[in-house]
Amino acid sequence: MTDNQGGRKGSNEFVTRGSETPDVAASTRSVKRELKTLRSQRDLRIKKPTRLERTRKLHDVVVNLVQELQSAGFASVLSPPGPITIMGPEVEDPKTQGKIGHTRESLGSYIQRLSVEDNFFQRPPFDHMTDPIYRRLIRDFIDGAAMPESKIAALSRAGGVRSLDDGNIRFSIIDGLQRLYCFLIAILLVWRREQLVQDGVIPQEGWNFFAESVKRLGEPELATENLLQRVIRYEIFYAIGLAGLLHYMVTFNSSQRRMSLRVQLEIMKKPLIEHLKSEGIPIWEDIGRMPGERRPQDRFLGSDIVLATQAFITHNAQVTTAVETERFLDENQPYLDNIGDISDIIRTLKRISAEVHSKITQAYESNPNQRFLMMNGDPFLLGFVAACGYVRSRGNMDILDKALDKLLQEFDRPDADPLHIESYQSALDMINASRGKDARRLVDDTFRRFFLGVTTELDWLDTADQIAGGVSH
Repeated sequence: MTDNQGGRKGSNEFVTRGSETPDVAASTRSVKRELKTLRSQRDLRIKKPTRLERTRKLHDVVVNLVQELQSAGFASVLSPPGPITIMGPEVEDPKTQGKIGHTRESLGSYIQRLSVEDNFFQRPPFDHMTDPIYRRLIRDFIDGAAMPESKIAALSRAGGVRSLDDGNIRFSIIDGLQRLYCFLIAILLVWRREQLVQDGVIPQEGWNFFAESVKRLGEPELATENLLQRVIRYEIFYAIGLAGLLHYMVTFNSSQRRMSLRVQLEIMKKPLIEHLKSEGIPIWEDIGRMPGERRPQDRFLGSDIVLATQAFITHNAQVTTAVETERFLDENQPYLDNIGDISDIIRTLKRISAEVHSKITQAYESNPNQRFLMMNGDPFLLGFVAACGYVRSRGNMDILDKALDKLLQEFDRPDADPLHIESYQSALDMINASRGKDARRLVDDTFRRFFLGVTTELDWLDTADQIAGGVSH
Protein backbone atom coordinates (compact mmCIF):
# COMPACT_ATOMS: atom_id res chain seq x y z
CA MET A 1 0.00 0.00 0.00
CA THR A 2 2.71 2.25 0.97
CA ASP A 3 4.71 1.20 -2.09
CA ASN A 4 1.80 1.93 -4.41
CA GLN A 5 1.26 5.27 -2.88
CA GLY A 6 4.97 5.94 -3.00
CA GLY A 7 5.01 4.81 -6.61
CA ARG A 8 2.15 7.07 -7.48
CA LYS A 9 3.81 9.88 -5.63
CA GLY A 10 7.07 9.30 -7.54
CA SER A 11 5.19 9.29 -10.79
CA ASN A 12 3.47 12.54 -9.96
CA GLU A 13 6.76 14.07 -9.01
CA PHE A 14 8.22 12.96 -12.37
CA VAL A 15 5.36 14.52 -14.25
CA THR A 16 5.72 17.69 -12.26
CA ARG A 17 9.44 17.89 -12.92
CA GLY A 18 8.85 17.07 -16.55
CA SER A 19 6.56 20.03 -16.94
CA GLU A 20 9.45 22.28 -15.87
CA THR A 21 11.72 21.01 -18.72
CA PRO A 22 11.97 23.57 -21.64
CA ASP A 23 9.60 22.97 -24.51
CA VAL A 24 11.30 21.37 -27.57
CA ALA A 25 9.88 24.00 -29.98
CA ALA A 26 11.08 26.81 -27.74
CA SER A 27 14.54 25.27 -27.62
CA THR A 28 14.63 25.01 -31.44
CA ARG A 29 13.66 28.66 -31.77
CA SER A 30 16.46 29.62 -29.40
CA VAL A 31 19.02 27.69 -31.44
CA LYS A 32 17.78 29.34 -34.66
CA ARG A 33 18.11 32.77 -33.09
CA GLU A 34 21.67 31.99 -32.02
CA LEU A 35 22.54 30.77 -35.53
CA LYS A 36 21.00 33.88 -37.06
CA THR A 37 23.04 36.06 -34.70
CA LEU A 38 26.23 34.21 -35.60
CA ARG A 39 25.51 34.60 -39.32
CA SER A 40 24.84 38.32 -38.88
CA GLN A 41 28.11 38.74 -37.00
CA ARG A 42 29.94 36.80 -39.73
CA ASP A 43 28.32 38.95 -42.45
CA LEU A 44 29.44 42.07 -40.61
CA ARG A 45 32.99 40.73 -40.44
CA ILE A 46 33.00 39.80 -44.16
CA LYS A 47 31.90 43.08 -45.67
CA LYS A 48 30.90 42.88 -49.31
CA PRO A 49 33.39 44.97 -51.36
CA THR A 50 32.16 48.07 -53.11
CA ARG A 51 32.26 48.27 -56.89
CA LEU A 52 35.39 50.43 -56.73
CA GLU A 53 37.13 48.08 -54.27
CA ARG A 54 36.25 45.06 -56.41
CA THR A 55 37.46 46.75 -59.60
CA ARG A 56 40.76 47.65 -57.94
CA LYS A 57 41.19 44.06 -56.74
CA LEU A 58 40.53 42.71 -60.21
CA HIS A 59 43.00 45.16 -61.73
CA ASP A 60 45.71 44.21 -59.22
CA VAL A 61 45.19 40.49 -59.87
CA VAL A 62 45.23 41.00 -63.65
CA VAL A 63 48.45 43.06 -63.52
CA ASN A 64 50.27 40.26 -61.66
CA LEU A 65 48.65 37.35 -63.48
CA VAL A 66 51.63 36.33 -65.65
CA GLN A 67 53.92 36.09 -62.60
CA GLU A 68 51.28 34.12 -60.67
CA LEU A 69 50.83 31.68 -63.54
CA GLN A 70 54.58 31.13 -63.82
CA SER A 71 54.84 30.51 -60.08
CA ALA A 72 51.89 28.09 -60.22
CA GLY A 73 53.58 25.76 -62.71
CA PHE A 74 52.47 27.03 -66.11
CA ALA A 75 56.01 27.90 -67.22
CA SER A 76 55.89 25.33 -70.04
CA VAL A 77 53.24 27.36 -71.86
CA LEU A 78 54.72 30.73 -70.82
CA SER A 79 58.18 30.51 -72.36
CA PRO A 80 59.68 33.95 -73.15
CA PRO A 81 58.37 35.16 -76.52
CA GLY A 82 60.84 35.22 -79.39
CA PRO A 83 61.15 37.64 -82.33
CA ILE A 84 57.95 38.58 -84.17
CA THR A 85 57.46 37.00 -87.60
CA ILE A 86 55.53 39.06 -90.12
CA MET A 87 52.97 37.19 -92.25
CA GLY A 88 52.61 38.47 -95.80
CA PRO A 89 53.67 41.87 -97.21
CA GLU A 90 53.90 44.93 -94.96
CA VAL A 91 52.12 48.24 -95.52
CA GLU A 92 53.97 51.56 -95.37
CA ASP A 93 52.05 54.52 -93.94
CA PRO A 94 53.01 57.88 -95.51
CA LYS A 95 51.39 59.74 -92.60
CA THR A 96 53.77 58.37 -89.96
CA GLN A 97 56.50 56.90 -92.17
CA GLY A 98 55.82 53.69 -90.28
CA LYS A 99 55.33 50.06 -91.29
CA ILE A 100 52.38 47.79 -90.54
CA GLY A 101 52.39 44.00 -90.64
CA HIS A 102 50.28 41.06 -89.47
CA THR A 103 51.42 38.32 -87.09
CA ARG A 104 50.11 35.60 -84.79
CA GLU A 105 51.30 33.86 -81.64
CA SER A 106 50.02 32.00 -78.58
CA LEU A 107 48.03 33.79 -75.91
CA GLY A 108 50.82 32.91 -73.46
CA SER A 109 53.34 34.87 -75.55
CA TYR A 110 50.92 37.71 -76.21
CA ILE A 111 50.23 38.43 -72.53
CA GLN A 112 53.97 38.50 -71.83
CA ARG A 113 54.74 41.06 -74.54
CA LEU A 114 52.07 43.46 -73.33
CA SER A 115 51.33 45.05 -70.00
CA VAL A 116 47.94 46.19 -68.77
CA GLU A 117 49.64 48.46 -66.28
CA ASP A 118 51.93 50.16 -68.82
CA ASN A 119 48.97 50.78 -71.14
CA PHE A 120 46.46 51.63 -68.44
CA PHE A 121 46.46 55.32 -69.36
CA GLN A 122 44.95 54.56 -72.77
CA ARG A 123 41.39 55.04 -71.55
CA PRO A 124 39.42 54.65 -68.31
CA PRO A 125 38.83 51.00 -67.38
CA PHE A 126 35.37 49.46 -67.45
CA ASP A 127 33.68 47.19 -64.93
CA HIS A 128 33.98 44.14 -67.18
CA MET A 129 31.97 41.96 -64.81
CA THR A 130 28.85 44.07 -65.25
CA ASP A 131 29.38 45.61 -68.70
CA PRO A 132 27.23 43.52 -71.11
CA ILE A 133 29.52 44.11 -74.12
CA TYR A 134 32.75 42.99 -72.49
CA ARG A 135 31.14 40.25 -70.43
CA ARG A 136 29.80 38.69 -73.63
CA LEU A 137 33.20 39.08 -75.32
CA ILE A 138 34.90 37.20 -72.46
CA ARG A 139 32.40 34.36 -72.61
CA ASP A 140 32.69 34.13 -76.41
CA PHE A 141 36.47 33.90 -76.09
CA ILE A 142 36.19 31.14 -73.47
CA ASP A 143 33.83 29.31 -75.82
CA GLY A 144 36.50 29.41 -78.55
CA ALA A 145 35.46 32.40 -80.68
CA ALA A 146 38.17 34.11 -82.77
CA MET A 147 38.83 37.66 -81.62
CA PRO A 148 39.39 40.68 -83.91
CA GLU A 149 43.01 41.69 -84.43
CA SER A 150 44.50 44.11 -81.95
CA LYS A 151 46.93 46.83 -83.00
CA ILE A 152 50.31 46.81 -81.27
CA ALA A 153 53.22 49.26 -81.57
CA ALA A 154 56.87 48.22 -81.34
CA LEU A 155 58.92 51.00 -79.74
CA SER A 156 62.09 51.54 -77.79
CA ARG A 157 62.64 53.61 -74.66
CA ALA A 158 64.06 56.34 -76.88
CA GLY A 159 61.24 56.28 -79.45
CA GLY A 160 60.63 54.17 -82.55
CA VAL A 161 62.49 51.08 -83.79
CA ARG A 162 63.37 50.47 -87.44
CA SER A 163 63.53 46.67 -87.17
CA LEU A 164 61.57 44.04 -85.25
CA ASP A 165 64.89 42.34 -84.47
CA ASP A 166 65.95 45.30 -82.32
CA GLY A 167 67.04 44.05 -78.91
CA ASN A 168 65.60 47.07 -77.09
CA ILE A 169 61.96 46.65 -78.15
CA ARG A 170 59.02 47.32 -75.88
CA PHE A 171 55.42 46.95 -76.96
CA SER A 172 52.52 49.33 -76.49
CA ILE A 173 48.84 48.79 -77.25
CA ILE A 174 47.39 51.11 -79.86
CA ASP A 175 43.96 49.50 -80.01
CA GLY A 176 43.06 46.40 -77.99
CA LEU A 177 43.58 47.25 -74.33
CA GLN A 178 40.10 46.05 -73.43
CA ARG A 179 40.62 42.84 -75.41
CA LEU A 180 43.83 42.19 -73.47
CA TYR A 181 41.96 42.87 -70.24
CA CYS A 182 39.25 40.43 -71.33
CA PHE A 183 41.83 37.76 -72.27
CA LEU A 184 43.41 38.03 -68.82
CA ILE A 185 40.04 37.86 -67.08
CA ALA A 186 39.14 34.79 -69.14
CA ILE A 187 42.35 33.08 -67.97
CA LEU A 188 41.53 34.00 -64.37
CA LEU A 189 38.01 32.59 -64.68
CA VAL A 190 39.19 29.32 -66.22
CA TRP A 191 41.98 28.91 -63.66
CA ARG A 192 40.59 30.17 -60.32
CA ARG A 193 36.81 29.93 -60.95
CA GLU A 194 34.53 30.31 -57.88
CA GLN A 195 37.49 31.28 -55.69
CA LEU A 196 37.40 34.70 -57.38
CA VAL A 197 34.00 35.34 -55.79
CA GLN A 198 35.25 34.34 -52.33
CA ASP A 199 38.26 36.62 -52.75
CA GLY A 200 36.01 39.58 -53.62
CA VAL A 201 37.49 39.91 -57.12
CA ILE A 202 34.28 39.30 -59.08
CA PRO A 203 30.61 39.39 -58.03
CA GLN A 204 28.59 36.19 -57.69
CA GLU A 205 26.34 37.14 -60.61
CA GLY A 206 29.45 37.58 -62.73
CA TRP A 207 30.61 34.03 -62.02
CA ASN A 208 27.09 32.72 -62.68
CA PHE A 209 27.26 34.27 -66.17
CA PHE A 210 30.48 32.40 -67.05
CA ALA A 211 30.15 29.22 -64.99
CA GLU A 212 28.65 26.96 -67.66
CA SER A 213 31.18 27.96 -70.34
CA VAL A 214 34.12 27.58 -67.94
CA LYS A 215 33.08 24.17 -66.62
CA ARG A 216 32.76 22.79 -70.15
CA LEU A 217 36.53 23.22 -70.56
CA GLY A 218 37.30 20.54 -67.94
CA GLU A 219 39.71 20.63 -65.03
CA PRO A 220 41.21 24.07 -64.21
CA GLU A 221 44.92 23.28 -64.81
CA LEU A 222 44.50 21.53 -68.16
CA ALA A 223 41.88 24.05 -69.31
CA THR A 224 44.22 26.94 -68.43
CA GLU A 225 47.11 25.38 -70.32
CA ASN A 226 44.93 24.91 -73.41
CA LEU A 227 43.71 28.50 -73.19
CA LEU A 228 47.27 29.85 -72.99
CA GLN A 229 48.08 28.02 -76.23
CA ARG A 230 45.16 29.65 -78.08
CA VAL A 231 46.37 31.56 -81.19
CA ILE A 232 46.04 35.37 -81.09
CA ARG A 233 46.26 37.48 -84.27
CA TYR A 234 47.32 41.12 -84.26
CA GLU A 235 48.74 43.94 -86.36
CA ILE A 236 52.19 45.22 -85.49
CA PHE A 237 53.17 48.87 -86.13
CA TYR A 238 56.83 49.83 -86.08
CA ALA A 239 59.29 52.43 -87.37
CA ILE A 240 57.12 55.04 -85.64
CA GLY A 241 57.83 57.45 -82.81
CA LEU A 242 55.67 58.71 -79.96
CA ALA A 243 53.82 61.09 -82.29
CA GLY A 244 52.91 58.19 -84.58
CA LEU A 245 51.81 56.05 -81.64
CA LEU A 246 49.45 58.69 -80.30
CA HIS A 247 48.16 59.48 -83.80
CA TYR A 248 47.10 55.84 -84.20
CA MET A 249 45.71 55.61 -80.66
CA VAL A 250 43.42 58.57 -81.16
CA THR A 251 42.45 57.57 -84.72
CA PHE A 252 41.53 53.96 -83.96
CA ASN A 253 40.01 54.42 -80.52
CA SER A 254 37.82 57.32 -81.58
CA SER A 255 36.01 55.13 -84.10
CA GLN A 256 34.97 52.48 -81.57
CA ARG A 257 33.62 52.84 -78.04
CA ARG A 258 34.29 56.51 -78.11
CA MET A 259 36.85 58.17 -75.91
CA SER A 260 35.86 61.45 -74.35
CA LEU A 261 37.65 64.48 -75.72
CA ARG A 262 39.22 64.97 -72.30
CA VAL A 263 40.79 61.51 -72.45
CA GLN A 264 42.01 62.09 -76.01
CA LEU A 265 43.62 65.38 -74.96
CA GLU A 266 45.32 63.71 -71.99
CA ILE A 267 46.74 61.04 -74.31
CA MET A 268 48.01 63.62 -76.80
CA LYS A 269 49.67 65.70 -74.12
CA LYS A 270 50.89 62.83 -71.93
CA PRO A 271 54.55 63.98 -72.01
CA LEU A 272 53.54 67.48 -70.94
CA ILE A 273 51.36 66.17 -68.09
CA GLU A 274 54.13 63.85 -66.88
CA HIS A 275 56.61 66.73 -67.01
CA LEU A 276 54.34 68.96 -64.93
CA LYS A 277 53.68 66.16 -62.42
CA SER A 278 57.40 65.57 -62.03
CA GLU A 279 57.72 69.26 -61.08
CA GLY A 280 55.24 68.84 -58.25
CA ILE A 281 52.06 70.17 -59.91
CA PRO A 282 49.14 68.20 -58.37
CA ILE A 283 47.37 66.56 -61.34
CA TRP A 284 44.75 63.81 -61.52
CA GLU A 285 44.22 62.12 -64.88
CA ASP A 286 40.76 61.11 -66.04
CA ILE A 287 42.25 58.29 -68.11
CA GLY A 288 43.21 56.43 -64.94
CA ARG A 289 39.83 56.76 -63.25
CA MET A 290 38.27 53.57 -61.94
CA PRO A 291 34.50 53.11 -62.35
CA GLY A 292 32.80 54.95 -59.49
CA GLU A 293 35.97 56.81 -58.50
CA ARG A 294 35.80 60.57 -58.01
CA ARG A 295 38.52 63.09 -58.71
CA PRO A 296 40.27 64.42 -55.59
CA GLN A 297 39.19 68.03 -55.30
CA ASP A 298 42.66 69.26 -54.40
CA ARG A 299 44.18 68.28 -57.78
CA PHE A 300 43.95 69.74 -61.26
CA LEU A 301 42.28 67.55 -63.86
CA GLY A 302 44.83 66.53 -66.52
CA SER A 303 42.87 67.92 -69.46
CA ASP A 304 42.23 71.16 -67.53
CA ILE A 305 45.93 71.66 -66.96
CA VAL A 306 46.62 71.08 -70.67
CA LEU A 307 44.07 73.76 -71.56
CA ALA A 308 45.43 76.05 -68.85
CA THR A 309 48.92 75.71 -70.31
CA GLN A 310 47.64 76.70 -73.73
CA ALA A 311 45.64 79.57 -72.22
CA PHE A 312 48.81 80.84 -70.52
CA ILE A 313 50.90 80.63 -73.69
CA THR A 314 48.33 82.33 -75.92
CA HIS A 315 46.88 84.50 -73.09
CA ASN A 316 43.51 83.42 -74.44
CA ALA A 317 40.87 81.92 -72.14
CA GLN A 318 38.78 80.61 -75.04
CA VAL A 319 40.56 77.26 -75.32
CA THR A 320 38.46 74.07 -75.38
CA THR A 321 39.09 70.34 -75.49
CA ALA A 322 37.43 70.07 -78.90
CA VAL A 323 39.50 72.85 -80.46
CA GLU A 324 42.78 71.62 -78.95
CA THR A 325 42.13 68.01 -80.02
CA GLU A 326 41.34 69.02 -83.59
CA ARG A 327 44.31 71.38 -83.70
CA PHE A 328 46.60 68.59 -82.63
CA LEU A 329 45.30 66.20 -85.30
CA ASP A 330 45.20 68.79 -88.08
CA GLU A 331 48.58 70.36 -87.41
CA ASN A 332 50.38 67.23 -86.13
CA GLN A 333 51.69 69.29 -83.21
CA PRO A 334 54.68 67.92 -81.31
CA TYR A 335 53.85 67.50 -77.65
CA LEU A 336 56.19 70.00 -76.03
CA ASP A 337 56.34 72.42 -78.94
CA ASN A 338 55.04 75.99 -79.00
CA ILE A 339 54.84 76.32 -75.23
CA GLY A 340 57.38 79.11 -74.91
CA ASP A 341 59.56 78.94 -71.84
CA ILE A 342 58.13 75.95 -69.94
CA SER A 343 59.86 77.09 -66.77
CA ASP A 344 57.51 80.12 -66.70
CA ILE A 345 54.47 77.86 -66.96
CA ILE A 346 55.72 75.55 -64.21
CA ARG A 347 56.59 78.51 -62.00
CA THR A 348 53.10 80.00 -62.45
CA LEU A 349 51.23 76.73 -61.92
CA LYS A 350 53.27 76.05 -58.79
CA ARG A 351 52.31 79.41 -57.35
CA ILE A 352 48.67 78.89 -58.28
CA SER A 353 48.47 75.45 -56.63
CA ALA A 354 50.69 76.08 -53.60
CA GLU A 355 49.83 79.70 -52.80
CA VAL A 356 46.68 81.01 -54.48
CA HIS A 357 44.70 77.76 -54.13
CA SER A 358 45.93 77.38 -50.55
CA LYS A 359 44.72 80.88 -49.65
CA ILE A 360 41.33 80.23 -51.27
CA THR A 361 40.82 76.98 -49.33
CA GLN A 362 41.55 78.78 -46.05
CA ALA A 363 39.32 81.76 -46.80
CA TYR A 364 36.36 79.70 -47.99
CA GLU A 365 36.81 76.60 -45.86
CA SER A 366 33.11 76.30 -45.01
CA ASN A 367 31.94 76.28 -48.66
CA PRO A 368 33.22 73.34 -50.80
CA ASN A 369 32.16 74.95 -54.09
CA GLN A 370 34.14 78.10 -53.37
CA ARG A 371 36.97 76.33 -51.58
CA PHE A 372 38.01 74.39 -54.70
CA LEU A 373 37.15 77.14 -57.17
CA MET A 374 40.63 77.14 -58.73
CA MET A 375 40.76 73.34 -59.14
CA ASN A 376 37.38 73.13 -60.88
CA GLY A 377 38.85 74.18 -64.23
CA ASP A 378 36.52 75.97 -66.58
CA PRO A 379 35.79 78.89 -66.36
CA PHE A 380 37.74 80.14 -63.32
CA LEU A 381 41.08 78.41 -63.84
CA LEU A 382 41.21 79.10 -67.58
CA GLY A 383 40.28 82.75 -67.16
CA PHE A 384 42.75 83.24 -64.33
CA VAL A 385 45.67 81.57 -66.15
CA ALA A 386 44.92 83.49 -69.35
CA ALA A 387 45.14 86.73 -67.38
CA CYS A 388 48.48 85.59 -65.93
CA GLY A 389 49.74 84.82 -69.42
CA TYR A 390 48.64 88.27 -70.61
CA VAL A 391 50.55 90.02 -67.80
CA ARG A 392 53.64 87.94 -68.59
CA SER A 393 53.41 88.78 -72.31
CA ARG A 394 53.11 92.49 -71.51
CA GLY A 395 56.26 92.38 -69.39
CA ASN A 396 58.04 89.43 -67.84
CA MET A 397 57.74 86.89 -65.04
CA ASP A 398 58.87 89.40 -62.41
CA ILE A 399 55.86 91.59 -63.23
CA LEU A 400 53.56 88.55 -63.06
CA ASP A 401 55.03 87.54 -59.70
CA LYS A 402 54.29 91.03 -58.35
CA ALA A 403 50.74 90.78 -59.67
CA LEU A 404 50.25 87.45 -57.88
CA ASP A 405 51.74 88.93 -54.71
CA LYS A 406 49.18 91.73 -54.97
CA LEU A 407 46.37 89.17 -55.14
CA LEU A 408 47.72 87.22 -52.17
CA GLN A 409 47.73 90.42 -50.10
CA GLU A 410 43.95 90.59 -50.54
CA PHE A 411 43.69 87.44 -48.42
CA ASP A 412 45.58 89.09 -45.57
CA ARG A 413 42.92 91.74 -45.16
CA PRO A 414 40.17 91.28 -42.54
CA ASP A 415 37.57 90.98 -45.33
CA ALA A 416 35.88 87.58 -45.07
CA ASP A 417 35.34 87.48 -48.84
CA PRO A 418 38.66 88.48 -50.46
CA LEU A 419 37.60 87.32 -53.94
CA HIS A 420 34.19 89.02 -53.64
CA ILE A 421 32.43 85.78 -54.53
CA GLU A 422 28.95 87.23 -54.08
CA SER A 423 29.70 89.88 -56.70
CA TYR A 424 31.21 87.18 -58.91
CA GLN A 425 28.00 85.14 -58.78
CA SER A 426 25.91 88.25 -59.50
CA ALA A 427 28.17 89.09 -62.45
CA LEU A 428 27.75 85.56 -63.85
CA ASP A 429 23.97 86.06 -63.75
CA MET A 430 24.32 89.39 -65.56
CA ILE A 431 26.23 87.93 -68.49
CA ASN A 432 24.24 84.68 -68.84
CA ALA A 433 27.04 82.39 -67.67
CA SER A 434 25.57 79.38 -69.45
CA ARG A 435 27.63 80.72 -72.34
CA GLY A 436 31.09 79.49 -71.37
CA LYS A 437 32.90 82.10 -73.43
CA ASP A 438 31.42 84.99 -71.50
CA ALA A 439 32.14 83.32 -68.14
CA ARG A 440 35.80 82.78 -69.06
CA ARG A 441 36.04 86.33 -70.34
CA LEU A 442 34.57 87.66 -67.09
CA VAL A 443 37.33 86.00 -65.06
CA ASP A 444 40.06 86.89 -67.57
CA ASP A 445 39.09 90.56 -67.88
CA THR A 446 38.53 91.06 -64.15
CA PHE A 447 41.94 89.69 -63.20
CA ARG A 448 43.68 91.54 -66.05
CA ARG A 449 42.30 94.85 -64.84
CA PHE A 450 43.18 94.06 -61.22
CA PHE A 451 46.71 92.86 -62.04
CA LEU A 452 47.46 95.90 -64.20
CA GLY A 453 46.13 98.37 -61.62
CA VAL A 454 43.05 99.48 -63.58
CA THR A 455 40.95 98.52 -60.54
CA THR A 456 42.00 98.36 -56.88
CA GLU A 457 39.90 95.25 -56.23
CA LEU A 458 38.22 92.47 -58.19
CA ASP A 459 35.38 94.48 -59.68
CA TRP A 460 33.27 91.68 -61.17
CA LEU A 461 30.14 93.77 -61.65
CA ASP A 462 31.91 96.51 -63.59
CA THR A 463 33.49 93.91 -65.88
CA ALA A 464 30.12 92.22 -66.40
CA ASP A 465 28.57 95.58 -67.24
CA GLN A 466 31.23 96.16 -69.89
CA ILE A 467 30.74 92.65 -71.33
CA ALA A 468 26.98 93.12 -71.44
CA GLY A 469 27.56 96.41 -73.22
CA GLY A 470 29.79 94.77 -75.80
CA VAL A 471 33.05 96.36 -74.69
CA SER A 472 36.05 94.07 -75.30
CA HIS A 473 39.34 94.06 -73.43
